[in-house]
Amino acid sequence: MKCVLLSADNNPSVYSVPNEVSDNLRKYCIDFCDKWLHESPHAKKYRVDGVVCYDEKDFIGYLNRWIFPNMPSVFIETLEWIDSKEDIPEKYKGCEWFKF
Repeated sequence: MKCVLLSADNNPSVYSVPNEVSDNLRKYCIDFCDKWLHESPHAKKYRVDGVVCYDEKDFIGYLNRWIFPNMPSVFIETLEWIDSKEDIPEKYKGCEWFKF
């Protein structure tokens, strides 16, 4: 498990995710928001009046339920006052970051 930073128009949150996700974070995030949310019958609740509504918590739920149910991702903490990569605390500087 590795830490990643995820955000959706808010402060980034740190999650511990399977190595496969961290190593390919952009791919997993794009698959989620550009494919699964629009095509899966399981994602119907995210589609409202032709608009897809979701955040990073929904991505983690997707990973835990549909992709890696035996290796659950977990929330670590939300980082406050982060405007750029330079503001990231030292312990998370090497982590992948995806902004939805």
